[in-house]
Amino acid sequence: MKKYEKSIKKSIGLIKPYTPGKPIEELFRELKLDKIIKLASNENPLGASPKAIEAIKENLYKINRYPESSSYSLKNSLSEFISVKPENIIIGNGSSEIIYLVLQCFISSNYDSVIYPFPSFLIYEILTYTVGGKSIKVNLDEKFYYNIDKILKSITSKTKVIILCNPNNPTGTIIYKDQINYFLRKIPDSIIIISDEAYCEYAENKDYGSMLPYINKKNIIIARTFSKLFGLAGLRIGYGIAKKEIIEILERIRPPFNTTLISQEAANAALKDTDFIEKTKKINNEGKQFLYSKLKNLGINYTETEANFILVKFGKKTEEICNKLLHKGIIIRKMTSFGLTDYARITIGTKQENRFFIDKLKEVI
Repeated sequence: MKKYEKSIKKSIGLIKPYTPGKPIEELFRELKLDKIIKLASNENPLGASPKAIEAIKENLYKINRYPESSSYSLKNSLSEFISVKPENIIIGNGSSEIIYLVLQCFISSNYDSVIYPFPSFLIYEILTYTVGGKSIKVNLDEKFYYNIDKILKSITSKTKVIILCNPNNPTGTIIYKDQINYFLRKIPDSIIIISDEAYCEYAENKDYGSMLPYINKKNIIIARTFSKLFGLAGLRIGYGIAKKEIIEILERIRPPFNTTLISQEAANAALKDTDFIEKTKKINNEGKQFLYSKLKNLGINYTETEANFILVKFGKKTEEICNKLLHKGIIIRKMTSFGLTDYARITIGTKQENRFFIDKLKEVI
């Protein structure tokens, strides 16, 4: 054992590194294919808002300067967009940083536990162990929906934080309004609730239960992102919403200049591009129905989604199917790291990408 290894936090040894979807560039280097489409990382297939791209170009000459650390302009734009006060908003390096800031503030030792759903976003476990907390996974039901009573029964005197992913990644399932109301009535006031709503803009169900109406009634922090609907995944920018008192606590440890000048300007412009936002939602909804129809015709089971991806059950041949699709230029996400060896997650693409995927899937199966 190297000497420095004795100084490493024990909880760090429990972390399995996060494995992202395979990059297009890597597959091109390996196989030299003429056409590659990536349907693995839930990115916006339309790219970024034209207004955001224009804002990036217009502000490139400023990159010798530090960004405005408080993100004043972006907070004000978000304030109008989601109808909360600027004092209720914190800007982060993606929504994951918002979650990390919360855990840093409220988890103090491995006696403090964090409850979160399983299967769900792998970063929750990584960040919990990073801050030295205890990870408590609560299984979704057999159809991948939340069992709120099961979460409530998992609470102990050591529970400090509960994370809910809504819509949930990788299942696309949601928590309903009545479930949110029930949960908030039962939850102890001492517990911090993180509602990860990275995909909330895609949710069509009128009973979808965002935590936004409750931020001043409970200790709730909502984490949202510009990586999905707004198409700014490469710029790493997100935001948190909470009551003023919680935002002030998080701001104490937020690193200065944690987001770039370019990402702030692009996000600000993207919020104002309503045409792009509506087009993205339309393409996603149409693509979802197309894929439902084709998967059903092929006899492939899937979980209905309120996000921009679909969880598909290929069964025992999942590994083989995913690898064969790779060699045909299609990258989808195997769910092995999520504990779902019989499943893959498919990002909903453009009309052309969805058709290309289905054509190649037919060849493979």
